Amino acid sequence: MKVATIGVGNGGGKVVDAFLTVANETGRDVISDAFSLNTAESDLSVLKQVPDSKQILLTSPEMRGSGTGNKPELGAELMEENLNIVKNALNSIPLHSTEAILLVATLGGGTGSGGAPVLTKQLQKWYDLPVFGLGILPNEQGHLEFNAARSFMDFGKVTDNLFVVDNARYLSSDESIQENYRRINRDIAVKWVEFLSAGEPSNEAAEMVIDAADLFAVLEMGGISVLGSASKSAESSNHGLLDKFRTNGQEVDRKTLTRKMVDTVKAATHNLTMDAELHTAEGAILLVSGPPAEMTQQGIDQARQYITDLTGAQRIAHGDNPRPGSQEISVAVLFSNIGTAHRVDELKRRGKDAKEEIEQKRQKRANKQENMFSDSDNELGSVVDYKSP
Repeated sequence: MKVATIGVGNGGGKVVDAFLTVANETGRDVISDAFSLNTAESDLSVLKQVPDSKQILLTSPEMRGSGTGNKPELGAELMEENLNIVKNALNSIPLHSTEAILLVATLGGGTGSGGAPVLTKQLQKWYDLPVFGLGILPNEQGHLEFNAARSFMDFGKVTDNLFVVDNARYLSSDESIQENYRRINRDIAVKWVEFLSAGEPSNEAAEMVIDAADLFAVLEMGGISVLGSASKSAESSNHGLLDKFRTNGQEVDRKTLTRKMVDTVKAATHNLTMDAELHTAEGAILLVSGPPAEMTQQGIDQARQYITDLTGAQRIAHGDNPRPGSQEISVAVLFSNIGTAHRVDELKRRGKDAKEEIEQKRQKRANKQENMFSDSDNELGSVVDYKSP
């Protein structure tokens, strides 16, 4: 599936930048165009892959590219004010070769949280294309969770499908903040480029091809989706291990390859972009990539049955993506229209708690300032007559 990607806000722009890097490195032609929209000029300046001409500053005479200060209402306002500029910039999207639009935003800050839902709603009017969202949940607590909980609901209501990534699942205590986010952005890009490559033409004919219609039949169910991924070294890369199996007969070899494929699929279901109750998924998309000689039909069939038993999904699209010369078996499996996700429930609960705490702090701050700048018995008086014209 070939998509035009739009990063909204700092995190969204960096993920789109990583998309382009991974797509170029892997030779997967899945990005038809790429943009980054931001309210802070400094955030745009660090992007390495998104062309300068595709970097759009959302600003106003009052703001002058200084960002939103984690205020989603301001992010929404600035997006509204700059919609004509954005629309003109997006005219470069090659609609003849673009099958969907993907908006990427982190949902804890200001520009992405507020701007992404506003832009999504407009894109639905401007284009006759599916508009998907990739929403990244923050690992920080407090005010950012309040922002994320509200933005998650707004974003999900206007997208054709909202793909969710939980940053907290990727954090490492052994890395700096910068190293963490650089690795997280790349990991997100690797997973989603792998998924988007479903249906991509291959030099080696696939036995079961997933085309755009197959993908959209699952994605049009709406709601939220999570992606699972995993990979294992191919048998042919294990220092002649495949030859050893062949000396004992082809049947043993095929069983080994089938078992490895199914095990990789099982591993993918435990390596999700967000923890979710998979049995509540309404649809699934399974893509298996690897050396053509090691992708068995029995493995595909058993993997599909495993996904069916795991979810009870009404529709499952599946396919193989042969890659001659590949050194690993890779699996990407998307679960669509998830009905239950404890992380989302937790986010809403913590968002409500954060809102209450924010209001209490605001009141406490107001009381502190009132006490500081007033005279309880009013004996001091004022040097300014505020009633004067």
